[in-house]
Amino acid sequence: MDLNGLYLDKTSPMPLYEQLRQALLEAITNGKIPEGAKLPTEEELCERLGISRPVARQAYSALITEGYVERMRGRGMFVSHPDTRGRFIDTQLSFAKEMSILGKRHHTEMIHKEWISGDFMLTGLLNLGMSERCYHIKRMRYVNGKPFVLAENYIPESIFPGIEQYDLAKESLYGVFERVYHVKVMRAKRVIRAQTADREFAGFFGVHPGSPVLYITNVAVDQNDRPVDFSKEYLDGLSQKFEFDVINK
Repeated sequence: MDLNGLYLDKTSPMPLYEQLRQALLEAITNGKIPEGAKLPTEEELCERLGISRPVARQAYSALITEGYVERMRGRGMFVSHPDTRGRFIDTQLSFAKEMSILGKRHHTEMIHKEWISGDFMLTGLLNLGMSERCYHIKRMRYVNGKPFVLAENYIPESIFPGIEQYDLAKESLYGVFERVYHVKVMRAKRVIRAQTADREFAGFFGVHPGSPVLYITNVAVDQNDRPVDFSKEYLDGLSQKFEFDVINK
């Protein structure tokens, strides 16, 4: 990386680490430093910019937290643009479709599957009777080989009889809805909350219990205005973010 265009104002009230973070972030987001590029070591930054090691370390730590930089053990620091799903948060797409648009490699592992009934929350969300069953699946999704989202779905048997026979680790759930049952998801009610990582999430994502988690619930509605799927998604709160275009009307 060429450091010639990097300049820090030591007379500014803005902390040096923040100036360095902003300068590197601007170079990353405007494409001057491409994804996958190796970044200077902390020592190289200190020598070139006349700063202390803690300043360089703090700037890199902030960029790692934001998801723009990845530390590879024994190799150094590399640019890694965060996998943002903000462009899809107000659009109802399958996970496979989202990743196809982004050009990301992905795969899914089935963690758990079972039939359940008698859940008060599900009867209300999916307009079910207490004795009606839902197929509950829990899947771990990976993007470019890394943990991306832990997802749970609750699928009404009354609408999707026999859904358990499909391999939903390999097939798109909403793809099966359309292809087999002629059900197309048209819209959804989606809620985002913050919570902390439990031991299961921490184990999958390699974070500490209590770390921040983005928790998303989604009630999907089909072309007949029926709720056809209730889902929960859990994402790493340190590496994921959502961005929105806000319009003043």
